[in-house]
Amino acid sequence: MNWLKRNPLLVPLLALAVVMGDAQAAVLIDDFTMAQSVLNGTTGPVAVTGTQLNNLTRTITANASPDDAETEVRIKNGFLNILNDSDSTGTASIFYSFDAINLTSMADGFLFNIDFIDLSSEIELIANGTSVFGFANLGGHSLYEIGFAQFSSPDAFNNLTSLRLNVRGAQSWDARFGPLTAASNSVPEPSTLFLLTLGLAALGRSRFCRVVMNAAKLAD
Repeated sequence: MNWLKRNPLLVPLLALAVVMGDAQAAVLIDDFTMAQSVLNGTTGPVAVTGTQLNNLTRTITANASPDDAETEVRIKNGFLNILNDSDSTGTASIFYSFDAINLTSMADGFLFNIDFIDLSSEIELIANGTSVFGFANLGGHSLYEIGFAQFSSPDAFNNLTSLRLNVRGAQSWDARFGPLTAASNSVPEPSTLFLLTLGLAALGRSRFCRVVMNAAKLAD
């Protein structure tokens, strides 16, 4: 660690990198690259490789309403697509099963990457079959976060083995989602970032020349 002693300016830089790295950490649930589709029915389970959860399988269901309408769930090329024809107010369901995991040790909520969605659409999540985040409107956001604390039994995420995603909307609604992740919202407080930045500025004023000289010596 002598190089740190010689270059103290790097210490707060490393601290900032660690803090921001932790804030951006995420667990990939499904990258939606493994193709799967169903029209007015259920298909699966299929083993999914684009995930960080062990032995994850996926079952998808499309329920049209009325029965003679069409609702389709199509997963391909990194997107989950849900499509309804002009007569359908159908619902869609994606069910995941996987080896038990303490997801709270790595994240504190789910992050939905929304490429397109009708404003009428609502989402429901069910963890381990019993812990529920009730239907909520997504409001057209490009990113939508659902914290574990918003579920009826947050403790389910200490030993999570399954997750169900249900989506519904008004007549002829459609939606398109990008990769599903579990992420941490523990972004540093603005005051923390300010102090780190201030420290960098102060160190930079007094140590910049020394760092440059050290770098020049190493280059010789």
